[in-house]
Amino acid sequence: MLNIPALSVGQGESLFLRGPSGSGKSTLLGLIGAVLTPDAGHIRVLGQDLGGMGGAARDRFRADHLGVIFQLFNLLPYLSVLENVMLPCHFSTLRRQRTLARAGSLDEEALRLLEHLQLADPQLLRRPVSQLSVGQQQRVAAARALIGSPEILVADEPTSALDADARDAFIDLLLQEAGRAGSSLLFVSHDAALAPHFEHRLDLTDINVAAN
Repeated sequence: MLNIPALSVGQGESLFLRGPSGSGKSTLLGLIGAVLTPDAGHIRVLGQDLGGMGGAARDRFRADHLGVIFQLFNLLPYLSVLENVMLPCHFSTLRRQRTLARAGSLDEEALRLLEHLQLADPQLLRRPVSQLSVGQQQRVAAARALIGSPEILVADEPTSALDADARDAFIDLLLQEAGRAGSSLLFVSHDAALAPHFEHRLDLTDINVAAN
């Protein structure tokens, strides 16, 4: 159960939110991501009251304004690396327009992101993502979340399968790309050792009065 009197993330800020299993992390991300609606109170994202939107409007809002990196990545195994990265631009006209304003084509921007995430080997780009390692799939998921410069990035335990060196390098690259796009980053994990990477740090059990 969640009862959070206030939680605010400013434009361009990065927030590390720690929470153990069962603390309500998934519920909170569902609310912020417009998948769930609150029973009481308000969820305002980019000035919009998500609880007051219909289902179709929430779907559109999520596609246009949120980039999500899931713990299990949620890549489409039958699509190539490039096709997975460009997928948000096929669901959101806004993100497609932003991409084309920055680059000459969707392919060009996808390649730029993959290169910055150290995954631009031409032999990999046309492969189905199911043929990639876990670390490579993670970087594809990050590029997919970043394309089209969504205002909000949400990362849900995205480094749980990585060793310490790869994990730290991935977080640094994610923060660099979020900063380049001016995106707010909410990074959720149970691992308190990751907190020093981020501008702001909170513990979900401290702000959820229902747990106290």
